[in-house]
Amino acid sequence: MSLPYRNSRKKRSQSYILIGDGFDEFEVIYFLHKFRQAGLSIKSVSLFDKLVYSRQGVGLKADYALADKPFDPAGEDCLLILPSGGRNGEALRHDARVKSLLMEFNSGRGRVAVTGSNSHLADDVEQVFSDRLTLHRNADQGLEDFVKSLTERIVYAS
Repeated sequence: MSLPYRNSRKKRSQSYILIGDGFDEFEVIYFLHKFRQAGLSIKSVSLFDKLVYSRQGVGLKADYALADKPFDPAGEDCLLILPSGGRNGEALRHDARVKSLLMEFNSGRGRVAVTGSNSHLADDVEQVFSDRLTLHRNADQGLEDFVKSLTERIVYAS
């Protein structure tokens, strides 16, 4: 039985946050919390196993592993968030599957957001996304403002 409030909700694009071992807890948890608080759908995707450990040793059970192929960047309008805090940026940057995934996003309908504009990961994403817009956090912009701008972009775009 569906609830009446769910029937009136607009279909919004799905968001995914890609995490590997050594991620920054605050960055990832803040994204998950704020997106869900705004009523947006966001799922965590780990590089390998569903259990991922932060740089402080805190375990997080991801919703999906990347091997599960939880999204289709070529056909689905989705947002992929790449946190660059902790060792996560380097883990994502050196994973060949992430590079091929970014190429799929570049040729498809998906969008990519990187949390640090002055990171090596952001530079790599810019090289792949030569024709498309990527969303970066400015050097003078706090994480809270960046997350708020992304949530507003998703809410008003739908």
